[in-house]
Amino acid sequence: MADRYNDDWRGWPVRPHDEQHPVRGSFLDPRPDGQVGATYHNGVDIAVRDDRPEPGAPARRTHRVYAIEGGRVEAASRPGVRGLVDVGHFRYEHVDARVRVGEAVDAGEMVGWTCEGTWHVHLGERASVDGVRRWVNALRPGGKVHPYVDRAKPEVKEIRYYTPATPAWGRRIGHVVRLPQAGRRLDKRRLAGIVDVRVRADDPQSFLGWFRDLPWLAAPHHPFRLAVTVVHFGTGEIVDRHEVFRSERYLRLPAAQHYAPGTDQNMPANGCLRHHRTARCAGIYWFRVFPKPYWDTRRLVNGRYRLRVRAWDAAGNTAKADSDVTIRN
Repeated sequence: MADRYNDDWRGWPVRPHDEQHPVRGSFLDPRPDGQVGATYHNGVDIAVRDDRPEPGAPARRTHRVYAIEGGRVEAASRPGVRGLVDVGHFRYEHVDARVRVGEAVDAGEMVGWTCEGTWHVHLGERASVDGVRRWVNALRPGGKVHPYVDRAKPEVKEIRYYTPATPAWGRRIGHVVRLPQAGRRLDKRRLAGIVDVRVRADDPQSFLGWFRDLPWLAAPHHPFRLAVTVVHFGTGEIVDRHEVFRSERYLRLPAAQHYAPGTDQNMPANGCLRHHRTARCAGIYWFRVFPKPYWDTRRLVNGRYRLRVRAWDAAGNTAKADSDVTIRN
């Protein structure tokens, strides 16, 4: 999927380059949007400790940011502002740039400083997908960010059934988005008509790094991939099998169809540090297994079925959960 990189350098954009760093905001997390309520996070947020600036950091700057791919600087904010830098396939956001447009940068060369109060550098990656340059997951297998180790399996926590509902995105604290619960919960022993199947799942991270010192910052990501299989009990026939989503490239599906009611955004680190004593920092991830037009049970014969939901994380760990239902149209 990705274009060929400009070099073979692999590592992290903050020191130490050859060691893993905690990530709090993951690719495709729900994020606020002024027009449609919520959209997707187009990168990953690599955490840095603003309370422990690097030696030599200027005022209100905390950690040096380094290019993980060489190339010409395509975009750079003016010095002294919280801006961005584009080099090669990668974008570094919330940084005070120290390079200029047109400048040649080598992999491993400093391009800016993280800004105090942000607690992370946003790393975005773009690649040519079907001839169009799109945002892709910088933590996907085979990418430049290395090492990335996660030994914890994803967790499929619940499978529920509702009447379809399309609530508007709201806010829970500040600009942290929430898709409120909506729709009437259905009895899985008596499903009929159009059904919205919802799955709550997440991906705990085995690597915590310095989050061990500030444990309220540690939070699960959403799974890298979800899929569902529907089997008729009587015949053993697979009547449906499809991938729900894969967190590899930016989605065209509206956020309120990918995420289901009950979803909360993972609170950013700066908000979590202010509110962790009184509010939950970790997000909640509900997914629509069948986006619009949802699951039309009238297309199936009445009887018993098993839905098996499988989840994968970016490291290849897997989990599954089954839910037995009866269709009575």
